Amino acid sequence: MEKQQIDYSLIELVIAQDRKAQFQLFEMTKRMVYSLAFRILNDEDTAHDVLQDTYVKVFQEIRNLKHPEALISWMKTIAARKAVERAKRQFEFEELSAVDERVEDHFEAWFDAELLDQAIRSLPPSSRTVFMLVAVEGYPHQEAARMLGISENTSKSQLNYARKLLKTRIKTLLQA
Repeated sequence: MEKQQIDYSLIELVIAQDRKAQFQLFEMTKRMVYSLAFRILNDEDTAHDVLQDTYVKVFQEIRNLKHPEALISWMKTIAARKAVERAKRQFEFEELSAVDERVEDHFEAWFDAELLDQAIRSLPPSSRTVFMLVAVEGYPHQEAARMLGISENTSKSQLNYARKLLKTRIKTLLQA
């Protein structure tokens, strides 16, 4: 999201269904919402659909928001849930036996955001979604597992698997 602040007066106008305020909120937050949806789905068209669905829900439900300072987190949660709903048929979660194996977090090579983004997009849908929800968005495994309809251990094993794949793919991309 851009560095612009979303102030309480804008939120009040959005609650009052002011179209200009709704458009302003959309313009300020659309990149954040789209980016989250795209990174979960890895499909531009579906991410655009989730973007639209997210704002429909935001504008319908914003009057129920009890803590306006939580607007961004609330919007991201809506977007993540909408993206997961759209992508559930892509997921094929398998119990991975390597739950206890830990991935070394130290990485000795330099790489840029584009390389990391490319590696994340190449992950299998189930692992990519868990990685985005837990490692990037900060959801606890328990919440991610509930959203995805899987066990907490499956969430943990998928995250571990995603990290292993990312490390391998980044090394491969760096050598290319």
